[in-house]
Order: sequence, then structure tokens, then C-alpha cells
Amino acid sequence: MDFVILTGASRGLGAALAEQLLSPSRQLVCIARSPNEALAARARASGAKLDYQLHDLSDPDATAQLARALGQALRAATGVTRFVLINNAGVIEPIGRVESLAAAPLAAALQVNLASAMLLTAGFLAATESAGAERRVLNVSSGAGRYPVAGWSAYCSAKAALDMFTRCIAAEHAGHPNAPRVCSLAPGVIDTGMQVTIRAAGEADFPSVERFRKLKAEGALGAPAEVAARILAYLDRDDFGEREIDDIRER
Repeated sequence: MDFVILTGASRGLGAALAEQLLSPSRQLVCIARSPNEALAARARASGAKLDYQLHDLSDPDATAQLARALGQALRAATGVTRFVLINNAGVIEPIGRVESLAAAPLAAALQVNLASAMLLTAGFLAATESAGAERRVLNVSSGAGRYPVAGWSAYCSAKAALDMFTRCIAAEHAGHPNAPRVCSLAPGVIDTGMQVTIRAAGEADFPSVERFRKLKAEGALGAPAEVAARILAYLDRDDFGEREIDDIRER
């Protein structure tokens, strides 16, 4: 049995991943700020094992408590052959010039996009170290973490740091027994609520906004369900983790 933890499961890519992960033979723990009633109903109808928890990952103390609670659940799990953590939660705000950055929104963005993933991964790895089961960590990154985007300094910086964090995990565990397989994966541009926020930005704050409006108008955004299917197929591959930094569009 797989034991899977997924963050950001209420909408967009996260909701699509959660729907496709539902299975009576898999324990799925979803973390999100808001409910996903459709997912809960589908789990009840199919007999899937779903534990859906409401948490605000922008709250450092609450995230630390969540990491400890998840660690206890992981240690108590039995019959697990593979533990999986998917750090998917993310926010695009604040959008704007570097000069406009303010402490509170910046701290919240870095907490959701980077620190929460680091804390949850730390708890996940500590709790599963002696379990004897395979371990995989998928960090949902972005091309914006690899190429600078004017107006996205907070988002780009957090995603770049998430890539480096993934490399650090691999470096620390290299050569160790049951080393976790890790990958920071860019999913491409997807038709989600984040894109709605991006298209609503003013050109003064985000000079490339017209490019993203054009992508939507031309139907060039990826469908969440299709991208989720490709990501999960990649996560299940025997060679997952051989590339610490990857892009689903290249696979």
C-alpha cells in the first residue's frame, strides 16, 4: 500500500492530483486551506482512504504542528510499501516590483512556497527513516524558479530555493540505505486559479501579463487533469529521482 501526503489539494493541479490518487488501496492525506467536497464525496462513493485536513500553510506555528502530527501518523502506519510526499501548495502573490515588497505578504509567500515544504519534508523523512519502505518526495516547482520573471521576485526566489532544497536532500542522503528519491518538477503553465490571478495583474506590476492573457486566449494552457496524469505517471517511474531537477514538458 502507498501512503501519500499531498498539499494544496482543494483546487487546480492539487485537486486534479488528489482525484487521481484516490484509491481503496492507497492511504491519501490531503492538506488544504479550504474544503474539497467533490473529492470527499468521490472518496465515500469509491471506498477510498482519504484523510482531508484543513490547514493554512502560511502559518509557521500551525505548519510545524502539522509536520509533527503527520510524523506520528506515518510512524503508526502499517502495511506500507511506499511513502510519498507531494509538496504542491503554492501562491503567486505578491506580484509587483521589488520596491513594492512588504514584510507580511513576503513572509506569507515564502512560508507557503518554501518553508512549509521544507518543514513537511523534514518531518516526513524523519518519520519514515527506519520504516523500511521506499520513500519519494515530489516538490512541485516552476520554470519561474529557473528563469527570472519581472514582477515575480518572491515567487521566482522561493521556487529557485525549492530546487536547491531538493538538491540538498539528495546530497545529504547520497549513499545512505533507503535514500529517498527526490525531484523538483516544473509542471508547465496550467489553466488554474493562479493563472486567473496572474492575468488580472497590471502591466506596471507584471510587464509580461499580455503573454499570459494570450496563452489563455489561444487555449495554450495545460488542463489540470492531463498535467496531473503525466506527473503521477512520472512519479511512478522506476527512474524517478535520477533527475533532481526536471520539467514535465521534457518527459
